[in-house]
Amino acid sequence: MKVIKKVDYFSCNLLNGLQKFGYIFQTCLFISLVAILVFHSIKCSTSLLLKQEASFQEWIESFNRNSLIFKLMYCIRKHLLFDKSYIITLKQESIDIGESTQKIKYVIPMNLQTVIDWKVNEDNQKLIAFAIFWKGQRRFFYADQNVLLRVKEYMDGKVTYCNMDLFFKPIKILESNQQSSIQLIQRIDNEQIFACKELKKLKKYSQQLFQNEVETLKQLTHQNIVKLIQVYESEFEYQIILQYLKGGSLNQCLKYCKLNSQEVEIIIHQILEAINYMHKNGFVHRDIKPDNILFNDLGQFSQLKIIDFGIAKKLQDLEQDKDMKFGTPGYMAPEMFDYSQKLSEKLDIFACGAILYQMLTGLKLIIGENQKEIIANNKNFIVNNQILSKIKQNYYKILVAQMLEENPQKRISACEALNYLNQMKTQSLSGSLSNQINNLQEPIQKLPNFKKLINKQ
Repeated sequence: MKVIKKVDYFSCNLLNGLQKFGYIFQTCLFISLVAILVFHSIKCSTSLLLKQEASFQEWIESFNRNSLIFKLMYCIRKHLLFDKSYIITLKQESIDIGESTQKIKYVIPMNLQTVIDWKVNEDNQKLIAFAIFWKGQRRFFYADQNVLLRVKEYMDGKVTYCNMDLFFKPIKILESNQQSSIQLIQRIDNEQIFACKELKKLKKYSQQLFQNEVETLKQLTHQNIVKLIQVYESEFEYQIILQYLKGGSLNQCLKYCKLNSQEVEIIIHQILEAINYMHKNGFVHRDIKPDNILFNDLGQFSQLKIIDFGIAKKLQDLEQDKDMKFGTPGYMAPEMFDYSQKLSEKLDIFACGAILYQMLTGLKLIIGENQKEIIANNKNFIVNNQILSKIKQNYYKILVAQMLEENPQKRISACEALNYLNQMKTQSLSGSLSNQINNLQEPIQKLPNFKKLINKQ
């Protein structure tokens, strides 16, 4: 009996041991399965997160590429103990800097009164930071080169920069007078050539001319209007960076060559296109003349631009300074000398008529022995048959007469003049305008005196 009891006791213990081992094995197996499932889940989640992150990054890049008004970027303000990170938000009228898009600390208006300074690496010309003048102090914001380039591109032409020498080096002075000068300059980083118009601060009306030109060009974007690049201010000068037009002026061209009717049509068409665009956008140039019409390249009559918007005016504000004379005698509309006359955009059309007459005849419309006599003749000018008889083509006689009409209300508009030119072209000119343009480079390039004059600049 004792033996049987011992066997039963042993069997019972063995069974209990096996049962416990089974529990432990099951537990280990369960834990292993759970671990495998968790690992797989983490792997899948990580993969999904990476895909989501990649998709999000692609979305951000796409958003940054395509959004014109609202872009987010990061910058750092360096402090004595801890640096602080901010978000830069580009908006239509300002650049906002803050801890978030809702919590804004700095608002930088996009206007000429905003002055921005830059910090540049002298070794590689890369941007390091930009500074704003805030509560009497200069505050620098450091950021990645790509972020700073994007911010600078957004601000170009909208705000005033300091230290032009950080980005440009002078080449030579193209022209100079007591009020201003035009300088040829070169970008330091990529060697691009630009023109810099410098207005001396000490001269009367310099600030007004500076603001007028920049504010006007900021709002006008047209293939036949000079492009504004950047704006700077130094201790003694206002500096306007413009695209460089190396083909010389229409005035220089008229001194050295006689234009044929096709060349005249191409030139006047572009001038009227630009003026029509200005007038539709509510601006009047007030100083249209051959000196203010430049060609992009030598001999390329098909590419010209109107420059010098220093005395341009909003159409609605023309009457504000009516007591002052603006423009160049010989190209000024007669109503500008009559205080009782209401001024309009037709001022520019008269100037165009004077230019068209000069291109067709090789003669200036209004002349005199001196400036005083030119002004007197300009004031009393009335177009007549004797003047028009010098124009050979009848269709141009009609257009010039309508552009020089004494009564501004009866004077043809830029849009009407363009329509007339288009009708005239289909009736009188053979071949399409685009084909003619390609054949117009030869005459001017064969004129050594004109080419020599341009190359001196």
